[in-house]
Amino acid sequence: MMKRIGAVVAKEFREGLPAFIFFLFLFHTIALTKAVSLGDYSVTALRATAATVGALIVAKAILLVEALPLARLSSRRRVVQILWKTLLFAVVVLLFRFLEEIIELSSKKGGIVAATKVLLEEISWPIFGVLSLWILGGLLLYCLASELIVVLGPEKVKEIFFGARISDHGKGASHEPES
Repeated sequence: MMKRIGAVVAKEFREGLPAFIFFLFLFHTIALTKAVSLGDYSVTALRATAATVGALIVAKAILLVEALPLARLSSRRRVVQILWKTLLFAVVVLLFRFLEEIIELSSKKGGIVAATKVLLEEISWPIFGVLSLWILGGLLLYCLASELIVVLGPEKVKEIFFGARISDHGKGASHEPES
């Protein structure tokens, strides 16, 4: 029983790790952008923790959305699939962004109801919009990269980015043009 649970956790970890790393970088970049745009140059543990937890939540949300039949359109055009998944992921991530703001404000304002009211009244919508565009662009890049990996295969992608396969070394395989 414990081996099965361990295997499921390991599988989830392997599948979610690329999304976690991608969104960890993206959310920390967004937190930095937000801090600088608001003139708050301090890096707080709450901000860093929120970005890290956010990356974990989004990685898990991506795994859940990917498992839904709704995530797979019947369209044969990959561009439609990429845009559809980007839209689905964007809805989940933007909901998270609202929740992140509400959680941060609720600690300052004394509750979720008060935080929601303050959020809707005092949020800088232009900054929220710009940060949302960063997220949308990041999601589009993530979906595009994921789809390319599916089409090309993980080994081919590794070969493209990191050179010849290990099994090709010693066999005279080279990706350099011959003269």
